[in-house]
Amino acid sequence: MGLLRLFDAWREWRLPRSHRRRIRAARRVLTRIHSWDAARIFGYLRKVDPLMFEELILESFSRSGFRVRRNRRYSGDGGIDGQVRLNGAWAPVQCKRYSAHINPAHVADFTAVLRRCRAPAGLFVHTGRTGPASRAGAARAGVTIISGRRLIVLLQARDPDESARQLLRSSDWGS
Repeated sequence: MGLLRLFDAWREWRLPRSHRRRIRAARRVLTRIHSWDAARIFGYLRKVDPLMFEELILESFSRSGFRVRRNRRYSGDGGIDGQVRLNGAWAPVQCKRYSAHINPAHVADFTAVLRRCRAPAGLFVHTGRTGPASRAGAARAGVTIISGRRLIVLLQARDPDESARQLLRSSDWGS
C-alpha cells in the first residue's frame, strides 16, 4: 500500500500549480472543519469557489482511506471532477453546489457521462436537497448520492477506517 501512496503523491506533484494550491487549501480547511456544526459547514460549502469544493470532496475521500484520481484540468473535464477507487473499481465523481433542490437534469447528465465512459457506477456529491426524481434517476443508473449527513461524515472524518466504513455502510457500495 505504501507504493500506491507514493505513486499518488507523484501524480499530485505533476498537477498544475493551481491544482496543488487548491489541494493545500483544502487540507487546511479539513483540519478545521471537524469542529464546525452542519449549518456552518453547508454555509461555507455554498460560498466557496466551485473548484475548491471539488478539491475538498476529493481530499475528504483521500483522508477517508480511498484512492483518488484528480483530473489535470478543471474545465473541459467531461463532467467528471475526479475518480475514487471503491471496491476495486474507479468511480467517477461529480461535485455540485446547490442552495435548494438539485436539478434532476444534472443527475441525468452525469448518468450519460457514466454510460459514455462505461463506468458501472458513480458518486454525485452535492450541497442541496435531493428530490424524488433525482433520487429515482440516480438509483436506476447506479449513482450514489452523497449529501446532507453523509456529506458531513465524509468532510469531518478523522479516522480513515471508521469514515470509510460509515460511508460504505450508508451507501450502495457496501456489500
